[in-house]
Amino acid sequence: VASQCTESSGINAEYGEIWQKLRDVPAATLYQKYCTTLDRWKYSKSTLFRGLYSRPKDGLKTPVCVNVTEKKLTIINADKLSIMEVVEYDKVASFGGSPFSLTLKIADKTFSIMLVDKHKSYLLIELLAAYCRRTNAITRDTP
Repeated sequence: VASQCTESSGINAEYGEIWQKLRDVPAATLYQKYCTTLDRWKYSKSTLFRGLYSRPKDGLKTPVCVNVTEKKLTIINADKLSIMEVVEYDKVASFGGSPFSLTLKIADKTFSIMLVDKHKSYLLIELLAAYCRRTNAITRDTP
């Protein structure tokens, strides 16, 4: 426990030094640095949806984030922030949804994702439909 307190004190001291350096920097400069850093994040300018991904083989459920951008949909392991699947819209054979789920069919694969928020699931379906329409890929399955 004592070593944890020492480590914590060291971290707090380090943050204190950084804060002292930033205290005299104009707010506009700090905001610009913040925005620049945020733009470098690989999921910047995308929409993330929380859900549970059911693996087809064994039904094991994994917490995921569904990352929707203009060009592709990415299923990300929420615990590890690792990419599980990347789906380009022109590869989608069909998709459908219900208030809490999304089903994607890509060639011989089917992905089922249970979404956490009913209203956001509708937004996800609408975004997916718009992006697929833009690539002339498919039309939405009716549930």
